[in-house]
Amino acid sequence: MSKKVNRITIWCRNCRGDKIHGTAFVPKKDGKYPLVIYSHGYGYNMSFIDSERLAENGIAVYEFDFCGGSPYSKSDGRSTDMSVLTQAEDLDAVIEKLSEQSFVDNDRIYLSGGSQGGYVSILSGERNKNMIQGMILYCPALVINDFEREYFQYRKIPDKFRFGNMMISRRYVDDAKASDVYMAMERFDNPVLYYHGSNDELVPVRYAYEAEKHFPNINLTILPDAGHMLTFGYEDRLFKEMKDFILKGE
Repeated sequence: MSKKVNRITIWCRNCRGDKIHGTAFVPKKDGKYPLVIYSHGYGYNMSFIDSERLAENGIAVYEFDFCGGSPYSKSDGRSTDMSVLTQAEDLDAVIEKLSEQSFVDNDRIYLSGGSQGGYVSILSGERNKNMIQGMILYCPALVINDFEREYFQYRKIPDKFRFGNMMISRRYVDDAKASDVYMAMERFDNPVLYYHGSNDELVPVRYAYEAEKHFPNINLTILPDAGHMLTFGYEDRLFKEMKDFILKGE
């Protein structure tokens, strides 16, 4: 634990009444800081970013558990009730709650997310774009839009089924079809850093090139030979680029 950083537990509550658990990493020196809200991927709550290191460099970070988002979640909710739309509601609630914190500079709130958390950041970022100055996305799981085709080949979808390390339900598939992530991209005209591995085994790289066509203000980087957990081997580069992106002009 860094001596320069405070870890603060902050609970939020979504529109469904569920409690959301999260931890803020905040520089110890009093003041208002830019904030990154990080959204984790499907089935795990590990982060693609080094939150403590960012806080040491003057950037506050909030990491939280989606409701029903992983077997390790400390938040309320069941995985069978979870979808990208329920997670977008969770993130909406987090944005509202964190904007009220005394350490947050409300003119510099950024969203970041990996895999499904990147997808959800796009949905929530667009509808909160008046509060969000930019996004830093890691291999957003845009393949979710094609979930029914990719994983069921249009076979009948059961009411509940195991996918990866969790049980999910038809709601996950139906809500994926109901979300329009590409329209959300087109409506978000603030800057976006977008990273994707050339060898991503879960989300083919073609989805990154498709996103590049829709975001008005995107900086797309394809990381050579990187897989879905693309930060491995690129940690220092991605940290520096995120820091510079957020602290530009200081």
